[in-house]
Amino acid sequence: MSKKIVEDFLSLISFLTIIPTGYYNIEGASNALYLSPILGIIEGSIIGLIALLLKFNPLVNGSILIAIHIIITGGLNLDGFADYSDVIGSRKKGDDAIKILKDPRKGSFAIAFTATLIIIRFSLFSSIHNIFPIIFSYLSGLESAYIISYLSPIPNYQGLGSLFIKNSKNIRKITINLVIYFLILIALLLFTKIKFILLSQLSLLLIPIIINDAKKRIGFVNGDVIGFTIELVEVVSLLISVII
Repeated sequence: MSKKIVEDFLSLISFLTIIPTGYYNIEGASNALYLSPILGIIEGSIIGLIALLLKFNPLVNGSILIAIHIIITGGLNLDGFADYSDVIGSRKKGDDAIKILKDPRKGSFAIAFTATLIIIRFSLFSSIHNIFPIIFSYLSGLESAYIISYLSPIPNYQGLGSLFIKNSKNIRKITINLVIYFLILIALLLFTKIKFILLSQLSLLLIPIIINDAKKRIGFVNGDVIGFTIELVEVVSLLISVII
């Protein structure tokens, strides 16, 4: 593995988490998004191990894990979730929807949708007694960030989201991404049953739905939509794991 790939991956970690790596280069982070499954395993393992160590009652454990999730991710994806939730709740399309998306103020829909998401995640964290559903959820969530970037057309605007989408368009990168992703799934077979792994990853099926929705509402996928996707895919993956 070349030094540049390592530095780019460390930049990706710094961009999507608060984990200090000594590197923070946005261009490099966007170039390394295809390595997102590895970051998913890192995030999931950290939070999963903390979950195993917590010995309080489920409500306290869930509250602590929610706080740790927000701290580790820096609330970046949650902010994107809130912004795009405002667009969905407004039912606006085109320029009106884009204006809402770019408004730095959070509207009532953003608050309501985000609060609901946090409550659901809290409930799921409180119900889980195994590290693997947590790992599965972060794996699927971070994988969704690359897949939606790869599948989405490059938007006609300059922004962080467009940079990540543009730099994801590479056959070599998607090949490496899928190889890493499936190797991780195979490795996880050593610890749990295949049906649990596969069912937990069904949340990735939300990606084409979100892409289509974003195209109809704002005409493109941007960083907020990617953040929205990560949060939603993670929570749905957790929900599936708890149900099964």
